[in-house]
Amino acid sequence: MRLSLLQKQESAHDDSVWAAAWAPTGNTLVTGSVDESVKLWQEVGDTLEQQHHLVGLSLGVLGVSVDSSGQYGAASSLDSYVTVWRMDDYNTVHQFTNIPPSETWGLAFAPSSEKLLLAVAGGSSNSVRVLDVAAKEQAAQLAMPESADKQRKEKFVLSVAYSPDGRRIAAGAMDGTVALFDAATGKLLHTLGGHFRPVRDLAFTPDSKQVITACDDMNAHLYDAEHAELIEAFSGHESWVLSVSPHPNGTAFATGSSDSKVKLWDLQTRTCAQTCSEHTDQVWAVRFRPDGSRLVSASDDRSVCLFDFAS
Repeated sequence: MRLSLLQKQESAHDDSVWAAAWAPTGNTLVTGSVDESVKLWQEVGDTLEQQHHLVGLSLGVLGVSVDSSGQYGAASSLDSYVTVWRMDDYNTVHQFTNIPPSETWGLAFAPSSEKLLLAVAGGSSNSVRVLDVAAKEQAAQLAMPESADKQRKEKFVLSVAYSPDGRRIAAGAMDGTVALFDAATGKLLHTLGGHFRPVRDLAFTPDSKQVITACDDMNAHLYDAEHAELIEAFSGHESWVLSVSPHPNGTAFATGSSDSKVKLWDLQTRTCAQTCSEHTDQVWAVRFRPDGSRLVSASDDRSVCLFDFAS
């Protein structure tokens, strides 16, 4: 398996690019930046072309997501707002403005539901908020478990993800806690141990059976989501691991790090298959396209890189 650089879009934003998400169908990419904007890109051939520029998200964009139908996009920003818009005409559907300060970080749409639900990492509330977009209200709030180490005070949720089958929600916190919840009931199912520093990102594997985490301890962990067991710790980055993305075929995953590197990992051999050094600063987001043919990375160097993936 190998990644080949197709394009490095220099100055993709006017400041650090902290978030990226592909639409589930087609070739549309969404990026979010500290420059207080969201951009929509279309892959044409082997390059990304900007299609639209959404502005007005104050204080920088922390997370972006696109729902399973591809009709709606969402962004969380440092002003604690969550903005939802239509992907076809870019008009705002709703902006959640009543969330307390420092409580909108990573976010993720439910993969499929009768309701349009959006999970938001709740920051200093040490919880996950589930927002009902159609009803324009909070549907649930899932409390993170207490840390086993009572001396640890970093109660802050940074990352959140739905399992592809929609049954679970995973959340990662500043103190290294990783929690799995039942998406339907909000019940805490498991706490995954092994990290003791901030878990910046996490994702389920395509079969929903495993969880991969990205942590400031310079490791990515692979967990059994059914039995709450650590399967493997992947080391090799020289600084914080900031982002993770499993390949849709379940054979690999990618990581981005504050060491400015993107790494491709083989899940069969559990080894690093490749290290990419195209960025010159921290890599905050790596995301495989839903068909698995492309990987995108976004960085503090203001660039977005598009890679071809070959197995």
